[in-house]
Order: sequence, then C-alpha cells, then structure tokens
Amino acid sequence: MNRLSMLQTLALTGIVCTGITLPVFSQNTSTSSLSSSKASPQSSPDMAEPYWTRHGRFTFGVQFGLGLENNIPHNISHINFIFAAPQIGIIAWDSPHSRLPVKRFEVISQQMLGGSVHPGGSLVGTSLVMRFGFKPMGRVVPYLDAGSGPVHTTIDDNAPEITGHTQFLSQGGVGLQYFVSAQRALVFEYHYFHMSNAGLQQPNHGFNGSMFTVGFRWLRRPSHSTVGTQHPSRFLLPHLW
Repeated sequence: MNRLSMLQTLALTGIVCTGITLPVFSQNTSTSSLSSSKASPQSSPDMAEPYWTRHGRFTFGVQFGLGLENNIPHNISHINFIFAAPQIGIIAWDSPHSRLPVKRFEVISQQMLGGSVHPGGSLVGTSLVMRFGFKPMGRVVPYLDAGSGPVHTTIDDNAPEITGHTQFLSQGGVGLQYFVSAQRALVFEYHYFHMSNAGLQQPNHGFNGSMFTVGFRWLRRPSHSTVGTQHPSRFLLPHLW
C-alpha cells in the first residue's frame, strides 16, 4: 500500500513538473523565433538599405546635350552647340540614413566634346563637378551639380561675345537619375552656364546659356568584401581600391 502511494506521488510530481516546464520551453521558443524574425531584416541587404545604395566607389557615365545662348542684350550671335560628355566620378561620402537632406556627395571629372551648329566652331574641354544627391523617390534620385573648367573652342572666330580660343565654362544645375537597376540609371539634366576667358584677353564679354542633357550612368558593383554589409554612414574618400 505504501509502495502504491509512493508510485502515485511520483507520477503526480512528474505531471506537475511537465506542466510547468512545457509552457516555459514554449515561451522561450517563441521568443527566439521572434528575435530571429526581427534580426533577419537587418541582416538582409535588400531590407537594410535602398537598392540604389549597393555600389562601389567609382561611377561612370556619358551624356549628350544641347547648349543654347540666352537671348539677353549683347548676346547677338545666337550660339548653339551640341556635345558629348563622358565622365568618371568617385563617391566621396555616402549616408543613405542621414537626417541631412543630402545623402551622397560625389566628385566628377566631366569632359566635353562638341561643336557649334551656329555660328560654327569646335568645343573641347573638361570640368570638375561636385554632385549632391538627395533622398530617393522610388527609383528616382534628384541631385544638384556645380562645377567649372577650361574649354578650348574656335567659336570665338564667329562670335564677338568671346575672345580667344581659351575659355572657362562655369555651370550649375539640377538633375534626375532614374535607376533601371541597382547600378544603372538614366540621367536627365538642366544646367545654367557662363562662358568667358577669365580676363586673359580683352574684350571679355562672355555669354550665358542653358544646357539640356540626357545620358546613362553606371555605378561600379561593390566588392565581395562589402556585399551584404550595412553602411549607415561612411566616408569613402580614403578607400580608392
């Protein structure tokens, strides 16, 4: 009888212990699952950052444009020209999660190869352009450009607004990048510019105008060492490889 009572007591104790252990184990399991589900989006590169941030240090591109002289007093030649503008740039600062309106800063070397349809002449030059990228709107990334550089042109042979073959073109404007994929984008730009010889020869009247361009940009793919990592704020200028 004592043996039977002892067995009943042991059985009852086992049932109670099991009843206590199972809910605790179940709670721990659900907590682990919840923690894993919360951690997984952070570890996923697709969820951590906008897709257009997956890139390397360098950017490449080419644009095609039309330049038109503004119709203001003393601009009497109605200068217009067409050009191609290949470019290479480096992303010096990139912070897609920054609270600042500017999310990216690039330094771009932009070339200009073209000619004047009216009144005639060639156009070859280079510019150093600073680009400030803003918050993306879906696949569209707006940006602001500002730059300047020397130009060799023969337009001065046919237009009194400029004197000498050596000129300087200063420009600034806005643009839109439409990303068709993570590293490739169509580009649409408007720039306002001024061309003159910076006082090298007299007279130095110069002229102002507008440039409209369309083109294509390619952002170099990231290296394997940076794929899948998060970069909430990074300064990329020292890392040129």
